[in-house]
Amino acid sequence: MRDLRKYPVLIPVILSSLLIICYPLYSTNNETVQLWGLISMVTVVFTVSAASLEFVHQKISVREVALISVFGAVTAMLRLPFTFIPNVQPCTSLIICIGISFGPHAGFFVGALTPLISNFFLGHGPWTPLQMYAWGMIGALSSLLRSNISRWRLGAVGFSAGYIYGFIMNIWFWYTFLQPITLNRFVMAELQGLPFDTMHAIGNFAFLTLLGKRILHIFDYLRFQ
Repeated sequence: MRDLRKYPVLIPVILSSLLIICYPLYSTNNETVQLWGLISMVTVVFTVSAASLEFVHQKISVREVALISVFGAVTAMLRLPFTFIPNVQPCTSLIICIGISFGPHAGFFVGALTPLISNFFLGHGPWTPLQMYAWGMIGALSSLLRSNISRWRLGAVGFSAGYIYGFIMNIWFWYTFLQPITLNRFVMAELQGLPFDTMHAIGNFAFLTLLGKRILHIFDYLRFQ
């Protein structure tokens, strides 16, 4: 496991911002909940800004910046061939592997770049910032795993990531389309999204159990070159 003392900002900010994004689930202040759309956007911008500030103060090379850019483009393009299969997202598996091999900043920025780039083809909208946050969070938190993780545990991580991503996006769907904002409506949003989240989770499990270890070996080779 990585020494988290090297990353005093990114991981705590991501976990704190998750509490803010989940705010409508536990808040009883309806007036504040009505502002969740604005609050969530500000939270995403703050998280990306905090990650960027910490990243530029790390000892980084041009090669590392170039790799993140290339990986961001590759993961974005991976979304396009699978759009005809509902919610099968091989990019999630690659983001997880990048976080494990290259650390939380690489995982976060590749995850954030994925929808930012791919949505130029698939369609941008108010969902894009939450997609950036969800995939960025998955990439950053994946850095807590060891690169020698077994393929079954890696598959289990991918399976969980499918539901975590769905949980965050379901909050946006609930707030945007299922008025009034009540917990019963959120349960409805979760049930409506369950088949799609399950497809995402199963796809991640399949990709990572079949290809995850090989991808990690390739990334380890790139990292030490």
